[in-house]
Amino acid sequence: MKNISELADLIFAYYPKMRKMYRSLVSVKEIPISITQLTCLHILNQNSELSMSELADDLCMSNQQLTKVVDALAELNMVERVCDPNNRRKFYAKLAPKGAEFLRSLKEEVDRKLGYVLRKKSQEEIDKLYDSIAYVMSYFGSRT
Repeated sequence: MKNISELADLIFAYYPKMRKMYRSLVSVKEIPISITQLTCLHILNQNSELSMSELADDLCMSNQQLTKVVDALAELNMVERVCDPNNRRKFYAKLAPKGAEFLRSLKEEVDRKLGYVLRKKSQEEIDKLYDSIAYVMSYFGSRT
């Protein structure tokens, strides 16, 4: 039986490897983007639209930092900015069709690779892994 400290060590050890895996998946696409930009797309994919403040909060960054991320994604036509009709100073971000297609193709690739990694695990083991990850994520109040 593993203890919490061993679990924390595992997370610390594998976090950089997970980032590298996603980085390699994204960089092989025709439109290379950063991990932060990928995370932004994923969050927007899970929500119809978010205010810039909500999105900055979900990404754990300042509005100023987020503006650069959204600017880059808007330039690639992956994100759209929508002005609040009641307050012209307030903007929302939403996923553009090109961003949705990019995420869909990336997800297919991740699904294929994850399926290969987990091919010898039973459905019960996969369900337990999912439930454990979902539980930890719910603690942090993730919108994703």
